[in-house]
Order: sequence, then C-alpha cells, then structure tokens
Amino acid sequence: MHACDKTSALTPAADEAALIERAVSGDARALRDLYDRYQPLVRAFLYRMLGPDPELDDLTQTVFTRAFLALDRFRGDSKLSTWLYQICGNTCRNLLRTRYRRRRLHDALHFFTVAGENDRERVDLGARDEALRLLQRLRPELREVFVLYHHEGLTIPEISRVLEVATSTVGDRLKRARELLHKHAHAAPRSAAPGRLALAS
Repeated sequence: MHACDKTSALTPAADEAALIERAVSGDARALRDLYDRYQPLVRAFLYRMLGPDPELDDLTQTVFTRAFLALDRFRGDSKLSTWLYQICGNTCRNLLRTRYRRRRLHDALHFFTVAGENDRERVDLGARDEALRLLQRLRPELREVFVLYHHEGLTIPEISRVLEVATSTVGDRLKRARELLHKHAHAAPRSAAPGRLALAS
C-alpha cells in the first residue's frame, strides 16, 4: 500500500493528528493543507462575528499566524476547529476593544475642540471622562493654556495677559499641549505578552 493510501485510510481524527504532527515539525505542505482545510471555517466565523469587515482577510491571516505559532502547544484534547474558534474569538474581542478605544479617543479629542459648553454637554459621558483623563496628563502650565484657549474661549493675547507671559510662550505651550494630547490619545494600549494569549488546549 502506498503512503498516500495509508493516509487516506486514516480516520478523520487520526488524519488531522498526523497533519498537525507534520506541521509542527516544519512541513510547509502540511501547514498549507491545514490552512486550506480550515480557512473557510475561520473566515465564515469571523464574517458572522464582524459582518463584511474590510479587515476580514487580514484577520483570517492573523488567526492562522497565531495558530501556527502556537501549534506545538496544541495537545489534541479537542478538535483543531474548537481551538481555532477560540483564537478567532480572542482576535475579534481584541479588535473590537481596540476599535472601541479608538472611537472613544476620537470622541475625546472632539470634546477638546467643540465650540462651546452646550456642545460639550452633548458629548458622550465616557468620551468626556476620557478627555479629562488625558488632560490631567499634561503639565499644569500646558493644561492651563489649553483650558483657557479651548474651554474658556480666550485669545492668545488675552491668555498672555492673564498668565503674564509672552504671546510666543502661550503659542508654544498651546502647540505642545495639543501635540501631547494627540500623542497620549494615540499611544498603543499595553497588551499581554504573546506567550500569554489564551488558547484552548
């Protein structure tokens, strides 16, 4: 009996185990076979979770990248599909948390620049809290200039008179405050180390 005949005679579970064993050993063809076998399942799950998302193809690749990097830790206590579902779920949750944070920070930055107090009152409370949290990260002299300009509506010459500093100093502080707020807002959140990614075993 040829080798291919032996493989075809295996039960589905044994066939999968053999394919995984070859993939773990670095067999590129086995990795490709696993990808071809489970890509429709992974993509369909992501589609049901996220809809026609523009990042769907990239997310599918992300799932398989994570799975293949951790494949040597898969002990076979469950089906490979079950393990892949959990990686898909983790990937979706991470994406949605990241998008939620980006949206909240976008709203927070909008809170800094809306025209007046009545407009700011209509901003989502969570975004307002996020905006104030970011503002507290500025040094007091930068925060003061920013608040006087954006929230109290004073001009740079007026702020210069209030603080008794040169208008150029006010302009520099305002510029620096804006730069730091955007830097803080767009800083990547701390993430867990790759080895701590929760996977089904």
